[in-house]
Amino acid sequence: MKLSLVIYRVGALGVLLSMAVLFEDPLAGSLRQDASSWLGVAILFGFAGLAGLLLFCVRYSWLKGNSRNLMFFAHGAALIAVLWLILWCFVWLAKMMNMGDSSEMYIKHTAYLHLFGVSFAMAGYAMGWMSPRWGERSALFLMAVAWAVSYMAWFNLFLQPALKWLWAPAVGGLLAALGAFWISRQLKVEAASQVA
Repeated sequence: MKLSLVIYRVGALGVLLSMAVLFEDPLAGSLRQDASSWLGVAILFGFAGLAGLLLFCVRYSWLKGNSRNLMFFAHGAALIAVLWLILWCFVWLAKMMNMGDSSEMYIKHTAYLHLFGVSFAMAGYAMGWMSPRWGERSALFLMAVAWAVSYMAWFNLFLQPALKWLWAPAVGGLLAALGAFWISRQLKVEAASQVA
């Protein structure tokens, strides 16, 4: 088995484990006290679990075979991931406004970081559209999804370090993004060698 696929699979498992954060205090405690917040939390954290499920279920043969259905699923997930990450930026902004006197400083300093995080996800999405073959395109879309989940987890770890299960999608998302990018390069090289 290719090393890129192993890295991707381990990373996808880490992203899938992001669902465990729903059962971890202080988030689980706040959900028990206020049941009406389930919908918001399900949108904010549930997408990471669904993304992990998608990443984990992808087969290398689908990427190599240029699966059209996978490309549509990966494209939809990447588009939703970019919009979801922008939603998280607004949530973080609201949390930082409650930091008192230092809130303005935090907002200014993290604005550039958010530009980097969202821009990288958007760049992965755009790179996917520039790839001519569906397998490469799917891999790059999956890279954008993995990066979005990873960035969300890293920034939430900064704001809520008590949520230890966020380490799994933080590291896993980076590994899955690296593995997906590496797989897309391998597919490109294989396609070029078949043409030659």
